[in-house]
Amino acid sequence: MAYAASRLTLEEARPLRAPRVTNHPHYVSMIFPFEGFTRKSRDNLTRAEINQFRTQCVDSFQLAIPGPKIINYKNVDQEQEGACTFVSLLNLAALTGSNGMFRVKSWKKAWRSFDTPMCEDLADALDLCAAHSLLSDSAPASLVYTPIRSRGKREMCFNTSFWTADLAALAATYGVRVEDVEATPWVYQNARFVEHLLDEGTPVAINFAEHSRTCVGYNESSLLFCDNWAETYEEVCDTGGTYESVFRAGLSVLEMRITQFV
Repeated sequence: MAYAASRLTLEEARPLRAPRVTNHPHYVSMIFPFEGFTRKSRDNLTRAEINQFRTQCVDSFQLAIPGPKIINYKNVDQEQEGACTFVSLLNLAALTGSNGMFRVKSWKKAWRSFDTPMCEDLADALDLCAAHSLLSDSAPASLVYTPIRSRGKREMCFNTSFWTADLAALAATYGVRVEDVEATPWVYQNARFVEHLLDEGTPVAINFAEHSRTCVGYNESSLLFCDNWAETYEEVCDTGGTYESVFRAGLSVLEMRITQFV
């Protein structure tokens, strides 16, 4: 089955309903608020600043890969917005020591051969890699694609194959009520899934908010990603205290336990 087709099969399930009240912990009705949103960036980080931030991240997160791999991370710089899905897969392969997973000598040449300004998600990127014979024979065994939510039906049909039935334990893990888990199960079930993979030492390429990157760690408040931009680049997005994401030194930090939005 094609990668995108496996995501489409999720639409055969009954879509879940988002709660009408938005006061559940960790649930937000929109990803980005449009009031009070600021973005600051620069592209002149020094080697000392790069090393300092990477070391700080290694010390602050529970990691799926050895710390030195993050401190010495040499990523492919996507340069253009639309290439993030493809480039994130190449960076994932490099981080896991699986460079031979993709038959790619020049990522730019491979990307141009796709003849598309962007891929909708990781499934599209993988299908294009397969169509252009860029996946090695070992790729199906070493690269596991797991669709999380549907494309259609407002993206509210979820992959429940890895969900746990023990809602009390799940609620206890995240310090919430069982009622909160029942109202927004996808929040906690998917968090558990990703954190479990990271605990096993498995980095996870994630597509979120129209950007793909490789998750390599987590702590009580945030996810740590190895990203696809130049290591000298820095960007901070802030909404005045309710939500913040940071890209710096080739890494990015994204808050995951958000209590409310303005």
